[in-house]
Amino acid sequence: MTATFATPLFVAGSCPQLSVIVAGTGNVGIEFLRLFRRQQQRLAGRLDLLLAGVFNSRQALLNSALDSDRCADLLAQSPGYELADLITYLQQLPAPKVLVDITPSQEFARLYPVFVAAGCHLISANKQGVTLPMPEYHAIKTALQQRDLYWLSNTTCGAGIPVQRVLQELRESGDQIRRVSGVFSGTLSWLLCRYDGSKPFSEFVLEAQALGYTEPDPRDDLSGKDVQRKLLVLARELHLPLELSDIALTPLLPAGLEQGNWSEFWQHREQLDHIMHKHVQAAQAANNVLRYAASLTLTEHTVIAEVKLVAVPPEDPLAALAPCENMFVIESEWYKDSPLVLKGPGAGREVTAGGLHADLAVLANATMAAF
Repeated sequence: MTATFATPLFVAGSCPQLSVIVAGTGNVGIEFLRLFRRQQQRLAGRLDLLLAGVFNSRQALLNSALDSDRCADLLAQSPGYELADLITYLQQLPAPKVLVDITPSQEFARLYPVFVAAGCHLISANKQGVTLPMPEYHAIKTALQQRDLYWLSNTTCGAGIPVQRVLQELRESGDQIRRVSGVFSGTLSWLLCRYDGSKPFSEFVLEAQALGYTEPDPRDDLSGKDVQRKLLVLARELHLPLELSDIALTPLLPAGLEQGNWSEFWQHREQLDHIMHKHVQAAQAANNVLRYAASLTLTEHTVIAEVKLVAVPPEDPLAALAPCENMFVIESEWYKDSPLVLKGPGAGREVTAGGLHADLAVLANATMAAF
């Protein structure tokens, strides 16, 4: 079935307008919508912030003046839609307008050039767009620059922690970044802050799964691939010509255990438990703690990027990490004696939705300044 969409209607007023179209209605998407009215009220009298669309992979609700409080219910009653109809709607929607991508889809991220051609700014929580192969990434950036459009993606790494914004400000003010390191996974943060060798590591994994801290298959977390992708996000922020394959990855998961389903893995979990027990014993003997860390080291001629398990001493900033927290340690020309440390919740629908609204606030301010 093809959905029928309302034609955008706008009435000229004394305030600039910004239309927001939201892609993705999972936990973060629903929380973003819950906070939307508060953002509208904050900007009232200075900017008309309009919710002009909400859609997921199955259904679409596209109208120039949606009520964010009713969207979830209305969307559930909406018919299916065709991509061509969505694109036509976006093309007809008056500028300025922004597409907020809260999906996990690489296929959807590859549609960014189409959305940019329709005149949309982009706000991404989806890491897949920022980490596309360099030719595709550069093509999106070039198209945005040609149309004077923004691409804000602070929540792709660190959820609500403004690490990308800090890196931007340091670079733009003349500082030279030497190294960025830290713990970028709330799941692996929880596991390694809790794991003390008192029981098998796999039992901590099972506990984290029961608490909802892991992916449905926890091996997706233990693979380290999500951390690898987040490090590439920061490398792209620093304008480094890296691809995912340039980042050395040592997963927590022993080779071969990624094969088959979860129940098959569980029958062989002793391999993981044995290796992790050896790691924690060695760390404790040296008065160190285990962390699963990413690092990006820049020298005059080389870039070294890696993701791996490390043992750090008590005085290391990573030793002070709390379960589920992310930490970013920035060493630069200005912060060479005492690194700049950013720490906070690295996941969760509230902080991620809040980070998206922080990006939206940046775009709102730019819209008002240009009016």
